[in-house]
Amino acid sequence: MKKIRIYFLTMFFVCGTVLFSMPHRINQIPNGTINSCANCHVDPNGGARNSFGQLVEARFLNSNGDVVWGPEIAMIDSDGDGISKGDELQDRFGAWSIGISNPGNSSAVTLPGVSSSANLLSATINFSGMTPHQGQKLELRVIDKSTMKEVDRKTVASVTTDFAQQLDNLISGQSYFIDFYADINSNGIYDTPPTDHAWRISLDNVQGNDEINFSHNTNFTDIKWKYLLKINFASMAPHSNQLMELRVEDDNSSREIFRTRIENILQPDFNIEIPEVENGIEYNIEFYADLNGNGKYDAPPADHAWEIKVDAAQGNREINFTHNTEFTDINWKYLATINMIDMTPHLGQLIELRIVDRNSNEEIGRVKLDEILVPDFAVSVPQIEDGHNYNIDFYADLNNNKIYDTPPTDHAWRLELNNAAGNYITNFTHNTTFSDIQWPVPTNVENENLIPEKFALNQNYPNPFNPATAISYQLSAKSKVELKVFDILGKEISTLVNEIQSAGNYKLNFDASNLPSGIYVYQIKTENFIQSKKMILMK
Repeated sequence: MKKIRIYFLTMFFVCGTVLFSMPHRINQIPNGTINSCANCHVDPNGGARNSFGQLVEARFLNSNGDVVWGPEIAMIDSDGDGISKGDELQDRFGAWSIGISNPGNSSAVTLPGVSSSANLLSATINFSGMTPHQGQKLELRVIDKSTMKEVDRKTVASVTTDFAQQLDNLISGQSYFIDFYADINSNGIYDTPPTDHAWRISLDNVQGNDEINFSHNTNFTDIKWKYLLKINFASMAPHSNQLMELRVEDDNSSREIFRTRIENILQPDFNIEIPEVENGIEYNIEFYADLNGNGKYDAPPADHAWEIKVDAAQGNREINFTHNTEFTDINWKYLATINMIDMTPHLGQLIELRIVDRNSNEEIGRVKLDEILVPDFAVSVPQIEDGHNYNIDFYADLNNNKIYDTPPTDHAWRLELNNAAGNYITNFTHNTTFSDIQWPVPTNVENENLIPEKFALNQNYPNPFNPATAISYQLSAKSKVELKVFDILGKEISTLVNEIQSAGNYKLNFDASNLPSGIYVYQIKTENFIQSKKMILMK
């Protein structure tokens, strides 16, 4: 009996070790050896798992029980400290793999499953010579250059001549824009310069305790200030420890402006801040709690889902939501995110990306960045549906002519997304395996980050041209649009557009192969706007 008892005790210890601690997994996450077993366990020697360990166990183990590290797990904030697992382990986009050197700054590694260990840094702006704004309000926001998302915002109620302002929530090695304005006319909201005075400065390669000196000047910039919408959620106890996703859409243009994902609802009362709203715009907010725990959206009552309408308003605003059973099928669409890695050859160049449903050949969305700011960055396009197959086409404008040219004149690539299932995240590393993606002209509305503030017709490019040129224009509201080309005597040559179009930015190609050299006029006309410009065909 004694031998048998010893045998069982030994087996319990061994099984317990296997069940609660897998030391070999330390080497399956970036910088894993720095915190050892404490990365995934409450006790550094093993035992119960922390929030990161629970996440890994539930979703990121392969059939052999090994950790599947990659872009999806890197972008998750499992412990709710406001910093992703990739940032905590110094691999922001999950590009590291077993066998290569550990990434980033090892001294900045924190515990990915402990909310109190986040290594968020601070910087200081020293303002001087601000006498013209003494007593005025100053508002400031910090934007991550790699994602163009706000990470911090501050308000100085009454400016003095010289003062300092601390910036928070910064991450080691990252680069930021700092946008701020002084409310000269004291109306409480941002107005385009020179009505208010506004500036944009940069803070690059943050190291912690960085200092920036800013002296008042008249080099103003229209920073297109965004306001804060705060949603206070109450009585969400029925969804404790469940996933929640939320998205915000401009009700006029149907353009998504914000999306967030909470891996676990930790308390019944909490708030979500949306730092991307504009004055005078109505918004539609959709969100769901994953009641059945399958990690994705299902129509109510399988999951609980709601829709909120937010009326147009001025400045920051706040709304309340209390859990109820007035559910709505929000027909949730998922997000495709492409992390661009090592794009150094294209710094400062334009990049455009679009996603096309291969079954219908329909473009579901696109994004355009006028300038690549940092070598590693992310772009996202919503409206992905389960089970569909997509092409992800994108190009960098190597020759800087603002339109697509077949490689190698421009650099272009195609990725395939097959049998989509939920949110899609992938990494793309710059390479020279180019594809002619046959970027279409005329294009559909360009899904840029900003809806234009006014109607405008731009000068064609190139000009003079032979035989084709690009014509672009902006609509600040949904309109019936006519775009026509005339010869110099006023005879109509071609109708390029004759339809109702949503607010947005448009670009199309005019091919004059069958026309003689000469001066031509192109004209746009809407209900309340008309403008013409000349172009020269030179064969």
